[in-house]
Amino acid sequence: LIVAVGTHATLVEFLDKGRAGMASTFLTRLRVGGKLVDAKGVSRLYRHRISSWSLVLLVLSTLVAMAAAVFLSGAFQAYGDLLADAWASFVFWARALF
Repeated sequence: LIVAVGTHATLVEFLDKGRAGMASTFLTRLRVGGKLVDAKGVSRLYRHRISSWSLVLLVLSTLVAMAAAVFLSGAFQAYGDLLADAWASFVFWARALF
């Protein structure tokens, strides 16, 4: 399978005498014959849809990778300390109520 991009696709384009490259198009089509397919035809043949499960898996794997990067960096410790301080402040405030 050979994909042709930018070649003369229609008979009118092919037979237009003023077009440069008509000879190369003719010789290419003559030589490779049935193996030559236009890019427009390939896009119609191989149109794939992305399933929702693939998108969910992509999002989950991205979240896992981001969580691993944050956990292994020093930023996780800083955020953990900030969260622990906020929790301690909340507990101290709640004890003061009773």
